Amino acid sequence: MKKPVLPPKQPSISEAYQAALKAQQAGRLADARKGYLDILKQKPLAEPMFQMGEISARTGDLPGAAKWYRRALKLKPREPALWQALARVSRGGEREKVLRQAKAAGVPLRSTAAELVARADDLLAAGQGEKARQTYRAAIKAGGPAVQVLTHMGTRLGDADDHDGALSVLTEAIALAPTAAVPRVARAALFQTLGQLDRAEADLRAALQSAPAHGGAWLALMRGRKQAKGAPDVTELEARLADGVSDPEARRLMCFALAKALEDQGRYDEVFAHLNVANRITARKFPYGFDSDLKTARSRLRSFEPDLFDGYSDIAPIFVTGLPRSGTTLVETILGAHPGVTPGGEMALFRDTITPLVEAQSAGRHPSPEAWEKAGAAWAEKVRARLGPRRPTDKSISTFAQMGHVARALPNAKFILLDRDPRDVGLSIYKNLFPDGLHRYAYDLAEIGRYIRLFETVTAAWQERLPGRVKVISYEALTDDPEPQIRELLDFCGLSWDPACLNPERTGRAVKTLSVAQIRQPINRGSVQAWRRFENDLQPLIKALETEITL
Repeated sequence: MKKPVLPPKQPSISEAYQAALKAQQAGRLADARKGYLDILKQKPLAEPMFQMGEISARTGDLPGAAKWYRRALKLKPREPALWQALARVSRGGEREKVLRQAKAAGVPLRSTAAELVARADDLLAAGQGEKARQTYRAAIKAGGPAVQVLTHMGTRLGDADDHDGALSVLTEAIALAPTAAVPRVARAALFQTLGQLDRAEADLRAALQSAPAHGGAWLALMRGRKQAKGAPDVTELEARLADGVSDPEARRLMCFALAKALEDQGRYDEVFAHLNVANRITARKFPYGFDSDLKTARSRLRSFEPDLFDGYSDIAPIFVTGLPRSGTTLVETILGAHPGVTPGGEMALFRDTITPLVEAQSAGRHPSPEAWEKAGAAWAEKVRARLGPRRPTDKSISTFAQMGHVARALPNAKFILLDRDPRDVGLSIYKNLFPDGLHRYAYDLAEIGRYIRLFETVTAAWQERLPGRVKVISYEALTDDPEPQIRELLDFCGLSWDPACLNPERTGRAVKTLSVAQIRQPINRGSVQAWRRFENDLQPLIKALETEITL
């Protein structure tokens, strides 16, 4: 008689949790996510919910992380770690709400120095500069390292266009620690933004003298000017990398720096060896999930209500948007040369104004017309506080993803959309390092290709839904024959012709861009068709550009 076949033994919940946790710690996030979800199908438990939130936060999905933490809090409403995690992924008014809710639940969260810095960041983003400064100083009194907090404060003030305040604070940090590299690199970045490239280089060389393997200093130094053949700085950087750099953070930045320098010198066959190392390290540090971006794009487009433009109409902003490295800075600089325009750069003011309504709409709720008008007015108030009364531009990249909703909140807005050869865009994205955690698709050629196709599909859909509101500018046409393109651009924006727009490099204004040297040059075609130099290396990108995206 045959023995009965028994079903395979199911692992216990404890074993399954440990297996998922091990996968998570090893960076196998898809396996970990599946493991936690399998557990939750059996039994609702706070621990796997918390870990699902941690995975969402790690991949940049902060709203998703907050949802998981709140689910866990329903099961363990007095668990401090859950409230701390929820506060960590919340921003602005939402974070203050979390702190109040935690206190009401009997779990008051003590403000550590790090939390005070986060609160100061929120205050600065909300336009409350003086309160932000006081809160940064309070973080130092609460035990935050003075040089570290001052350097962070100076960087954020610079981001908020308070350049004098930023320079003062960073100089204070350097006075406290004259040999520290980090505040000098931060001040050098500010000098580069202001076009003071010689002062930036002096700070960077001082930083490298005290920290010869400081990756950020090397990257900024290489970006600061075109590197000539035989340049001793490039030779030294090559030698340091050849000797071995044990710190992966320093190595990735130095590899980005060397790749840029080698391209300057025309050593094209050596560039990708260093780019690939730099991007692999970054991709491991900041994992990317394409499916999350696709899901968000679908929900935003499907929830959009056409022909409803009932927001705040007493401002007429010009939004310049496109993929990173597509020419948005150039176009905004052209517009900024016009006497009737004040360029705002990437202001990132949607988070506490319009984006909450976009998320509510995408979730199936329908904010009232009054809510849309209020959101538009809040955005306009922040802009006027920062830029003054003239017509503003905003080149926040994220605009493209919610263009229709922004148009509803700001019915007199115009949208300039950059179009550039996707192979050139993809190459430039892969060559550059973005702020940590942003543009997570940027460190894998195939993911870049898929994201570009998603961008193209999304923006085509918005153009259909916003007739007459979107002007597409070809980067190649603009750099080939600037004047007719600029005349069309100004006419679309309702601006009179001004010849100063033909020479945006003469404005002398502060410009935040990765191309710190290039933006100070006249309009040129130097980077058009650059992808052809690296055609073999770019095959994963080129193949991924064939991806079909359905929304």
